[in-house]
Amino acid sequence: MKKPTYMKILAFGCLLACSGGAVAQGYYEPIPYYGNDPFVFCTFGVPTDCWFPINPATGTFGVWNYYCFNPVSAAQYARVCPHAFVPVGQVKSPRREIDKERKSARSGIS
Repeated sequence: MKKPTYMKILAFGCLLACSGGAVAQGYYEPIPYYGNDPFVFCTFGVPTDCWFPINPATGTFGVWNYYCFNPVSAAQYARVCPHAFVPVGQVKSPRREIDKERKSARSGIS
C-alpha cells in the first residue's frame, strides 16, 4: 500500500515542479493548448488556428491564412510568450550577485 501512495506523491511533486516557466517569473495564464505547456505553445504556435510564431521572446507571430485565423490564441501567444522566455543574463539571483562580487574582487575592479 505504501508504494502506490509514494508514487502518487512523487508524480504530484513532479507535476508541480514541471509546471509552466511563466509561473517562475510571477506571471501565469492558463494555456488551453499542449497541456498548459508554455514552451511548446511558444515554439510551435497553434497551426490549426492559421498563425505561426516568429519570435517568442517578443510575442510576434505571422498569419498564413486570414480565413481561419483565430485572434484569441494569437493574442494569448503575444501575452504569454514574452514572460516564458527570459533573455540570457537577465535572471537575477542572489548567487549571481555573489559571483559578480567575487569576480570583481579577484580582478581588483570596484
